[in-house]
Amino acid sequence: MKRSIAAVLLSTALLGGCASLTSSGTMLDLAGKTNQEATDALVTALTDKQYKVQRVSGQSLMVEYDNSHFMMQPKLTEDGLDRIVITKYYVLHPDLAQTPELLLLIGQLNQRMDFAKFVLIEEGRGVEVRGAATFVDTISVEELTRFMDWTDAGLRALREAFPQATPAAKEVRFGA
Repeated sequence: MKRSIAAVLLSTALLGGCASLTSSGTMLDLAGKTNQEATDALVTALTDKQYKVQRVSGQSLMVEYDNSHFMMQPKLTEDGLDRIVITKYYVLHPDLAQTPELLLLIGQLNQRMDFAKFVLIEEGRGVEVRGAATFVDTISVEELTRFMDWTDAGLRALREAFPQATPAAKEVRFGA
């Protein structure tokens, strides 16, 4: 009796595992690839799924998704944890740029928000919002899409928490 229950549970788990693998969409196998080869694979997979993609350099690409622009850069390691760094850029209003209040705000954001790291760029005139989708060897287009959704949801929550900051930061749109 115990063996039959164990067999049913095992087969259910295996079937469930197979079902979850096939529903995840286009899988990118990046094992053993260079960052440039991974970028090529990302461009192809995202373009095949009808994303608007622009190659920015040998190891980075810009993706237009949900009326927003995301920079993606594969960072692969040999026999380790791989990641795709996903970044959005914002230009700050001159009244906010390079102020002590800005440094305080960036510090508070990095302490309170867990979806990205906020980094001042261009001598305090811009902000880079950087996250990383981590994986081992394979990642799906659906996982990347969910990561972009999660980042956008975090930024919406940020705008709701700091409504006064919304006009002070404008997203950089590539090629626009």
